[in-house]
Amino acid sequence: MLPTDRYSVLYVDDEPAFLAIVKAFLERSGALTVETVPSGREALALLGKQNYDAVVADYQMPDMNGIGLLKEIRRRFGDLPFILFTGRGREEVVVEALNCGADGYVQKGGDPRSQFAELEHWVVQAVERRRAVMALRDSEERYRTLFEGANDPIFIFEGDRFADCNSKALETFQCTRELLIGKAPWELSSPIQPDGVSALTGAVERMEAAYAGQPQFFEWQIAAPSGKTYDVEISASRLNVKGPPSIQAIVRDVTARKQTEAALIAANRKMHLLSSFTRHDILNQLTVLHGYLALAREQTTDPVLLGYLDRQERAVGFIQRQIAFTQDYQGLGVRDPEYQDLRECLARAAASLALGFTILTWVDGVEVYADPMLEKAFYNIFENSVRYAGPAPTISLRCSRREGSLVVVVEDDGPGIPSGEKEKIFQRGFGRNTGLGLFFVREVLATTGITVRETGETGRGARFEMLVPDGGWRVRDAGAAGGV
Repeated sequence: MLPTDRYSVLYVDDEPAFLAIVKAFLERSGALTVETVPSGREALALLGKQNYDAVVADYQMPDMNGIGLLKEIRRRFGDLPFILFTGRGREEVVVEALNCGADGYVQKGGDPRSQFAELEHWVVQAVERRRAVMALRDSEERYRTLFEGANDPIFIFEGDRFADCNSKALETFQCTRELLIGKAPWELSSPIQPDGVSALTGAVERMEAAYAGQPQFFEWQIAAPSGKTYDVEISASRLNVKGPPSIQAIVRDVTARKQTEAALIAANRKMHLLSSFTRHDILNQLTVLHGYLALAREQTTDPVLLGYLDRQERAVGFIQRQIAFTQDYQGLGVRDPEYQDLRECLARAAASLALGFTILTWVDGVEVYADPMLEKAFYNIFENSVRYAGPAPTISLRCSRREGSLVVVVEDDGPGIPSGEKEKIFQRGFGRNTGLGLFFVREVLATTGITVRETGETGRGARFEMLVPDGGWRVRDAGAAGGV
């Protein structure tokens, strides 16, 4: 099959008749454009001024023969394709030409059509072969540039051994190429890895999977020759290149991040422990205070003093509710978010609220990715409705799809929220109770990007609209939700 573009050929021959006939035949198919010169010296002069895809030359020419021209071309122009077009009975010339780097030869004589078709074939094959080699060379050079210029260490494995690495790997893990090449990965790893599996077993399993075409991403612990241990994340995949099967592993050093995470976990643990002790002590003192207030109430009938005692008991009750809230808020973000069945979550929240109200739901089969305290968030919304909507309110819940997102709506039949307070109700301290309920709701939802706002009409009930982003919800047993 002929190429879609045209290849330029320089044809060299001291016989004017051959120059004309060769040009005429080689240009007939449209694959080649041919320029002719009568000597090797003129050919070299033209090659120094402009580019050609190939050179075709006669052997026997005055001043410089075809072999001499070939040698000069190889010296000056490298691997430029060269085809020798020579007379019959010159086998020794052909051998010498091939030894000097000729890409092929065609003997003059015989049927012109077949002869020049063969010559064209040799030219096209030689040019395409050279272009393929140059493309491969460029590709390898680009890969090597990316390989060496990467900000992360990169390792190449052949079989189960290190075959190569970039300079960043040697710099990061403070070792030499000689200490690395030829070794197995488990020889430079902590014996037991973060997942509890031995380095040998873990490395073999992941390398087998990578060779099978399954990219791997995992945490690992490297024990460098320097004696230092590194926590890393590795992305390993099969390299589809010529040569033996190989794997490329890109390694990211996360030692500093792991140390920071461990320090934060330890600090949080201490803070939680301190908060727990402090909360326990405060509640104990509040219990004592409640007791003394009860005793004081028994010792007087003075209405003024009883009024003071009422105010003190309300203050104590407020403090107790604030302490209870800190216990809930302390648990926010402690556990990883998870998909939760919305209907079950709502049912548990409603059951926890020991107050009379009617709940209507239309949310079957929907799961939302949220903090485990989602149930507590709905509990606070329900409690808010019961507190402000009047006796035995009706609360309805439904959801719908909006451009890939999920809209969850909670409505009641109370008096609603005044227009000037729709944003204030989510602020800390707003309200007649603790002032923390709806603030807590927004905080819980925000951990996974869920937003909440009040969109009801004053006099027609409160309406809380939660927007769950695309990818943060699904229909059970259907993967990412296709509709609600």
